[in-house]
Amino acid sequence: MNPPRVLIADDDDALLGLMVRRLTRIGAAADSAADGLQASTLIQRNDYDLIVSDINMPGKTGLELLQEAKQRDPHVQVVIVTGGATLETAVQALNQGAFGFLTKPFEHMSVLENAAARALEFRRLTLDNLRMAEVQKKRGDLLQDEVADRLKQVNRQDREMRQILATIPEGILIVGGRRAVVPYNPAAQRFQALDAQSLDRPLASFLEAARGFERPDPRLVSLAGSTLRLTAVDLTKERGRPGRVVVVRDLTEESREISQDLERPVIGLAQGLAQLLARRPGDDERAVLMQMASQVRLLEGLRSTLAGPASSVEHAA
Repeated sequence: MNPPRVLIADDDDALLGLMVRRLTRIGAAADSAADGLQASTLIQRNDYDLIVSDINMPGKTGLELLQEAKQRDPHVQVVIVTGGATLETAVQALNQGAFGFLTKPFEHMSVLENAAARALEFRRLTLDNLRMAEVQKKRGDLLQDEVADRLKQVNRQDREMRQILATIPEGILIVGGRRAVVPYNPAAQRFQALDAQSLDRPLASFLEAARGFERPDPRLVSLAGSTLRLTAVDLTKERGRPGRVVVVRDLTEESREISQDLERPVIGLAQGLAQLLARRPGDDERAVLMQMASQVRLLEGLRSTLAGPASSVEHAA
C-alpha cells in the first residue's frame, strides 16, 4: 500500500522543514512549497491526500489553495495553519471545506501530527464509503452493520465538535433562512440572557439585521458593563436568503487597556487647554482653543466608553 501523499506549504522555512520531518515520521510522503504559487503548481500536477497550508503566504493564500485543491479533488483534506487566528477566519475556512484549523506556534508538534492523522483517516473513511456506495449500486447489498458504524462515527464527530464549541469563550449564533436564531454554544446563551435583561437589546437588534439579505457591518455595543464586538459571517444560502453565523466577542479587558493608554494624554491635553484659556486669549485664539477642547471632549467620551463606569476628565469650558 502506497504511503499517503502530503503537501506542506509555509513561507517560514524553519517551520516548513520541521513540519515535513514530523509528517514523514508518521509514514507520509511529503512535498513542500515555500509560497502560494509553488504550492498551486504542485496541486495542479499531483494528487494529494492531505494539504497543510499557512493561510498568509506570498503569491496565493491558504484559502485560495483550499479552493483550488477542492476543485481538483473534492475529497482532498486540507488543514489551515495561521499565526493570527480569529474565529471568523476559522469559520470561513471550515465553511469552504477545510478539515481543520491550527494556530501557530504549536504547543507541541504532536498537535500537527494528530490533526494530519485524523484528516488522513477521515479521507480513508470517505473514500471507503464512496467505494461501498458504488458496490451497493452494482450488488444492492450494503450491510446494515456498516451503515450503523458510519452513523456512529458521524455522531461521534458531531459530539466532539459540540464539545469544542462549548469551550470557546465567544458566543456563536446561527441566524437566517427559515431558522430564527439558534444559540450554538453556552457563551451565546449567556449573552442572550444578558441581552434579554437590557433595555435597548443591542444583541437582538444586531441579530435581526443579520437575518436580512445584506450582511451588517461589525458593531461595538455595550451590554451589562461589557464591551462586545458583534460580527456576522456568511454561510450558505437557503432560498435566496443567506444563512449566517453571528460571533459575539467580549472586548472588555482589551477596551480597558486602550482606555488606560488614552487616559494620560487626554488629561494632559485638557490641563494644557485650561492653562491657555486662563491667559485670556484673543477672540481668534479662543475660538481655536474651544475647537480643540471640543475634540478633547470627544476623546474623553471614547475613553470613558471603553473604560466603562469611571470618573471623567475635567475639561476647560
